[in-house]
Amino acid sequence: MVFVGRDSELAALGEAYEHAREGSPSTVLLGGEAGVGKTRLIAEFTAPLREGAWLLWGDCPQVGENGLAFAPFTAMLRRLLREIGTDGFLRLLPRGEPGELGRLLPLLGRPAGDDDPALTQARLFEEILTVFENLAEDRPLVIVAEDVHWSDRSSRELLDFLIRNQQAAAAFLLVVTYRSDHLHRTHPLRPVLAEWDRRPWTSRMELGRLGRGEVVRQLRGLLGGEPAPAVVEDVLRRSEGNPLFVEALSARVGAPVPASIRDLLIASLDRLPPETRRVVQAVAVGGARVGHALLRAVTGLDDTCLTDALSPAVSANLLLIEEEVYAFRHALIQEVLYDDVLPGERGRLHVRYAEALEAEPELAPLGRAAYESALHWHAAKRHPARTLAAARRAAAEAAASLAHAEQLHMLLRVLELWDQVPDPAASRADVLDEAVRAAIAAGENATAVQLVETALSAELDPARAGWLIAHRGELRHLLGMPGDLDDLREAARLTPREHPARATVLNLLANRLLTVPLEAEGRVAAREALEAAQAAGDAKAEVIATVNLTYALARAGDLDAQLPHLIDAQATARRVGDQGALLHAYRCEADVLQGAGRYAEAAEAARHGLTAATRAGLARTAGPIHAGNLAEALIALGRWEEAAEIVEHALRVTPTPSLSAYLMVLAGTIALARGDLGAAENAAAHAREVFTRGTSYAQDHLLLVRMEVDLRKAQGRTADAARLVGEALSSGRTSPRYLWPVIEAGASLPVPGLPAAAAELPVIGPVQEAHRLACTAETGQPDLWPRVAAAWTDLRQPYPRALALLRAAEHAAEAGDRSAASSHLTDAARDADRLRAEPLRARIERLARLARIPLVAQGETDPAEERAFGLTPRERDVLRLLAEGRTNRQIAEELFISVKTAGAHVSNILAKLGVRSRVQAATAAHRHQLI
Repeated sequence: MVFVGRDSELAALGEAYEHAREGSPSTVLLGGEAGVGKTRLIAEFTAPLREGAWLLWGDCPQVGENGLAFAPFTAMLRRLLREIGTDGFLRLLPRGEPGELGRLLPLLGRPAGDDDPALTQARLFEEILTVFENLAEDRPLVIVAEDVHWSDRSSRELLDFLIRNQQAAAAFLLVVTYRSDHLHRTHPLRPVLAEWDRRPWTSRMELGRLGRGEVVRQLRGLLGGEPAPAVVEDVLRRSEGNPLFVEALSARVGAPVPASIRDLLIASLDRLPPETRRVVQAVAVGGARVGHALLRAVTGLDDTCLTDALSPAVSANLLLIEEEVYAFRHALIQEVLYDDVLPGERGRLHVRYAEALEAEPELAPLGRAAYESALHWHAAKRHPARTLAAARRAAAEAAASLAHAEQLHMLLRVLELWDQVPDPAASRADVLDEAVRAAIAAGENATAVQLVETALSAELDPARAGWLIAHRGELRHLLGMPGDLDDLREAARLTPREHPARATVLNLLANRLLTVPLEAEGRVAAREALEAAQAAGDAKAEVIATVNLTYALARAGDLDAQLPHLIDAQATARRVGDQGALLHAYRCEADVLQGAGRYAEAAEAARHGLTAATRAGLARTAGPIHAGNLAEALIALGRWEEAAEIVEHALRVTPTPSLSAYLMVLAGTIALARGDLGAAENAAAHAREVFTRGTSYAQDHLLLVRMEVDLRKAQGRTADAARLVGEALSSGRTSPRYLWPVIEAGASLPVPGLPAAAAELPVIGPVQEAHRLACTAETGQPDLWPRVAAAWTDLRQPYPRALALLRAAEHAAEAGDRSAASSHLTDAARDADRLRAEPLRARIERLARLARIPLVAQGETDPAEERAFGLTPRERDVLRLLAEGRTNRQIAEELFISVKTAGAHVSNILAKLGVRSRVQAATAAHRHQLI
């Protein structure tokens, strides 16, 4: 096809490429109708880049109703594997191991054993992104995914993962093409495109038809000379500027023009020999791409005869040859030719394809034979028994490739065919159970609930009913539906004591009860789960039960006695290879340490969790959870810059809505303390929208309420602040850990029932005691403020300490003790300055001015600080890793910050040390004992 026009589109793609080359993420969503030239535009754009950039390309072939699982990525990764070899490919992967990618690229070796489906797919996605990141560090990377209107759900989910994480990854350009005229109102790509388009680094481009001048230029190139005016008018009228149609019409100059575009596209087929037409029709039934060996098996022709039959089609530019594969020049031609095959012949050819693939699975790409065979049996619309059996095999194949959506699709097909097959070689109950698990793994939670309801409608034994109801409880929680806890209680009641699944069911119940929290009931459930796991010899369930029970007992105040059990559980999780349990144990350890006010230890536990997530290949999936724990501990310790960097990076990898809302609350807390009320308002609004949309528990809701109360007070909206406190007190959320901060914030407000609630609420640990003291000081005993400040000093929390010192200074000034007031204000000012808490500093200065109390001048710079060259704690962390020889990317991964932020820290360190290179910085760090 002659390429004309598209100057502005080429320029836009070039600009996006330059953004990526300069380190900024970039995605282009390229839409347009069939035949408008999307593929040709991409070819023209990438042609000059082939020498200096990595170019990865894959398309979504039109196969069945749901497409082939991971088709574009499997294609591009297989090409990359051939190009750089196995050793080169493994160097791009974490630890040089194939991991889950072996499921898509069996030549690398399939991973041993099966893990939690959610974790394995998350790990696969992270491994693919890691490959792309490492390629992009070598030279610019351009990834093209074509025809995503035909994509399978797994491919769309992977694309979504890549686009969401682009901002936090090494920069590369991702181009996604689709047929805009194919997207009907309910097309699954429509909402996904809208979501992608909202990303700041994404641009959407619609490729329109050619104008008159461009059509003339295209005809001039096609005809080798100036077209006659009548030809121009006729072609322009009939093609309406579609380049594919212009080309097809140009071949008919001087001949009668077919009545329809359909006839136009297949007109060249009529001029081919009969045997060629027959074989081309067989190719059309096979799909957009068919391998030579598979086509030979379907047609029954030997290599020579098959080559002779297809040569005229290749010469006529109807078919292209790509690495022993025949492909139509344009997918639209394949669609038209497929529809042109008579129904009987079409069905016969589908059967031939299905039988050939079953007889010789190697005729399909590795790991695709069962799925493609099932699609052909279904399209043949005959032989329901063979269709059902093929769908079962395809479901197993999809599960092995972590294509859970495609696995679910095949299992649903099995269930549809069930009544048409007299004696299926399986149990319908087993298929339903498998479909429930596949739906959960695919994120099709509403479908999973429907499948559970279908399964429960039959007469079931108690154990199976308990298993299904437990899944429904988990699903109701995910969907924000009521009844989730009731379901889990009922599941635990139904599951017999001796049944091996009882421990798992009880673990689910205990985890939910402790999340609400319903502490006493949660401890009972966790203890029963531990006993059931030990009785069943279920090591993995025992680890989870141990973590849940020790977590519950530690939260009740028995922390020191329980920490060794948590450490033992972590060791057991590592020994049995249960990464999910290990991450859960680290999260619980960080959480209980945080609740006890042991923030430095909590931060260390959270860092261990981040490291474990990275080693498990789940840095972007599980990492944000541990990053949130780390950031919360750092905020308490007054290390706000570090916390802000971590939260910013965690938000860039776009975690789940509830986790995103939690991270936004942490970011809003820092913003509010530093006087950025707009950022705090945005964070509060986002979090409240998320928490009111679904199920939220005390740690989510009350953490937000505390920030909102402080925000409303800062805005002078005390009535709104009092209302929020009152609503929290009456909400039934009685977690002392999260309710005490709200009560303290409301102590200065007219909130009915607050004193009574404070009197009744238990106090567990020093943090809650500090909040209780502050509440008591605020509500009538101001002489307690120095004790409040001392309590926060012991807990190493500088911000609430400074607030308490300010209130102590106010009381001392009123009592006429100017010396004490000056001392308190000076200490508070020092904390406020270090934290850059401008509103607090302004309040301190205002009191000093009104009471005419002098602020004692700050002392000389600490000699130790001078010896440290003014490096911040975060810069010391970066310097330590730099001295170990880590790259910026490795530093970023270790500290869970962006590569750009790591680079900024390295630059600052070099400047402060007065050196020019990383080697010199490492030398200086050792010489001056900075690490």
